[in-house]
Amino acid sequence: REVLAELWVEPHPGRDLFHGIGGQRLAPDLNTLFTITEVDDRGFSRGYTVVDGQKRVWNVKLPPEAFSEVTASRILWGVGYHQPPMYLVQHWSAETGTGPLPQLPARFREKKPDLEGLDARGSWSYYQNPFVGTRALAGLLVLQVLLGNSDLKDSNNELYRLTRPLDGARQWYMARDLGQTFGRTGIINPPQNDIAAFETTPFIVGVAYGKVQFDYHGRHRELFRNVTHGHVRWISERLNRLSEEQWQDAFRAGGYEPALAARFIRRLKEKIAQGLSLKD
Repeated sequence: REVLAELWVEPHPGRDLFHGIGGQRLAPDLNTLFTITEVDDRGFSRGYTVVDGQKRVWNVKLPPEAFSEVTASRILWGVGYHQPPMYLVQHWSAETGTGPLPQLPARFREKKPDLEGLDARGSWSYYQNPFVGTRALAGLLVLQVLLGNSDLKDSNNELYRLTRPLDGARQWYMARDLGQTFGRTGIINPPQNDIAAFETTPFIVGVAYGKVQFDYHGRHRELFRNVTHGHVRWISERLNRLSEEQWQDAFRAGGYEPALAARFIRRLKEKIAQGLSLKD
């Protein structure tokens, strides 16, 4: 159980899915002027490293992934998977050579937040880790399919260390960088944050020899080879425990308008119902 707590813990009911694990305390100061120290052009969405007036260092990601990443992170944390503090900031300014310049909405993730010394120490693999064969790891993979995420490369998984135990462990295995979600899986530029694609893409497409088959078209399909009815029901049951308020808060945290959020939530609940309906 102690080892499993490094990946997943049974969450207390009613986790705050608007502010997330960091709460309001660790959110960026919206009144500060940020300084951009580095530009990151890698990946689908551009990003920055910025420093605020309190010398806090932040990793910043711009749209389109900024919105989906925050909401997906809230959902993972809501069902017990560890996540770092992160926030969508709608309005912020950075100083430039000509003065303060308003920036696009962005996802802010502090590099070393004031959370028991939480510190990123490198990536980990879905293929080699202490949780291979557990319901928790299989459930995490099912959740990635349910969210439409095919970006399962090792570099998107981060191992964090803490100075003392929090939620039952002194190190956390996180599935991080969840921006390629809420669309459809694929290998080359799959749609993301796309409600039409998300609503029309199947979830479970069949069962063969006791193993569940998914509509998954990304890399690493072999990861899903041994997912069973029980694995799918296990994560579906936990998702089904989230309250309507928590669902709405998760999408509000990602900056979604209520009408659009309602469509995403409706489709997510349809997928959860499909998972719950699986029989041995």
